Amino acid sequence: MIDSEKLDAFFEGNRSLGFERPTKHKRSIDWRRLLKILFPCLAACLFGLMVVMPNIKKSVDLSDNITLPRKGEMEKLHIEQTVFNTTDSKNRVNKILADIVDEIKPGSQTYRITEPKAIIPTDHGQADITADVGYFNQKTNTLRLEKNVKAVVDNDTVITTSSAVYDFKKERGFGKEVVHAKGSWGTMRAEAFHYDKIKQILVLEGKNVIKTPRGILKADKESRIYQQQNKSISVGNAVIIQNENRLSAEQVVGWFSKNSKKELERAEAYRKVRITTPNEVITGGEAYYDALSGKIRIYGFSRARKMPGKYVYILQGDSKLKAHEVVAYISKDGKNELQKVIATGGVTVRTAEESIIGEKGIYEPQSGKIEMFGSRHPVVVKKEDKRLRAQKIEAYLDEGKDLKYAIATGDVEVVTPKGSAWGDRGIYNPREQKVELFENVRLEQNGNFITGAYAQTDLNTSISRITGDETTGGRIRGTFYKKRKK
Repeated sequence: MIDSEKLDAFFEGNRSLGFERPTKHKRSIDWRRLLKILFPCLAACLFGLMVVMPNIKKSVDLSDNITLPRKGEMEKLHIEQTVFNTTDSKNRVNKILADIVDEIKPGSQTYRITEPKAIIPTDHGQADITADVGYFNQKTNTLRLEKNVKAVVDNDTVITTSSAVYDFKKERGFGKEVVHAKGSWGTMRAEAFHYDKIKQILVLEGKNVIKTPRGILKADKESRIYQQQNKSISVGNAVIIQNENRLSAEQVVGWFSKNSKKELERAEAYRKVRITTPNEVITGGEAYYDALSGKIRIYGFSRARKMPGKYVYILQGDSKLKAHEVVAYISKDGKNELQKVIATGGVTVRTAEESIIGEKGIYEPQSGKIEMFGSRHPVVVKKEDKRLRAQKIEAYLDEGKDLKYAIATGDVEVVTPKGSAWGDRGIYNPREQKVELFENVRLEQNGNFITGAYAQTDLNTSISRITGDETTGGRIRGTFYKKRKK
């Protein structure tokens, strides 16, 4: 190094530029100064080597060391005794508890769970779900359960199946295996199911059956249970069974009680309606059933589509009742027998031999009584080419549902191939094929008239006999016209 003081002294002429030989003591001081400068540099170099060397070693040994992950490879996640938490649309926490969690593939975020337990909050409590094995996909937030899947919902309903999936984002669960359930809705079985937690709709897919204390509901396609509305919709040969009575249709809608028993209160049936009792079969296009009163209203057509020309049919033995609309009443004494039928619109009752046609009819199956009424047109009893007409006809069927006798009132008329007869009242005896007429009786044949108080007509021979009474003095009167020559 250059000494600036020596340079100044040289130019001022005070001393020469030559250097003096350093002494031994001065050299020792200079070496110490050099060590003080070099030691920090050396320490920095050693520290750098300590940081760099391990990385150099690892990069060198990586190709030969199989215990270390290769390039781009990640370690599989393994956790024991863990809990997954996720929230639903109402900010309630869903929990998945697991004894052992193993990631399927490194970085896949799909985990195999041994003996999973899921706790899902509901509006009335929670659903506790267990299974032997589960698979949780963190990306889609779905849980797939397999083997011995069991769900206890609100400490009320127990559901079991072999496989099910729950989507925590959409809050929906479904399964494609046979499912069984038992709870407030009864005992259920279906080939598959789908459940929407937000809308609280349970769908039983495929052939399904729901058994309740008040009856059985079955369907071939699906049954939808709307828990909030206490309502069900069954499609595909849907059937409601109560004791020995059956109501079937392409679609059946049921409403259940709000209490825990979920008893059937009323039902609607659409398309291909069929009601079967121990003694009758009723068919139609649309039906409404009140289970509390036992009243069934059946239409031969769809009211929404307004399809005219369709009829309701009631079959009982050899007799048949046909009408556009029928109101039937089922007894509530446990026998569930058909007690009364009110038919309107094109009513026809057919027995083995006769047909009774009117605008309105009331039928009591237990007594075999039929009341037929006319308004614009009279009631008609037909047998082959004979007719009995009146404003009202009261008919009675025997045990074989054949016509036993009929009472006609109001403008009674008997028509045979040989003539006609009139009266205020009449009695028809189908076994003897005779009609008795009472009050204001009049017979007509070929334009000739006979009047009296009583007449009897034999329908087999078309011969009539007329008599008088005390009002006519026992006499009859007649008017005869001589045939004119052409």
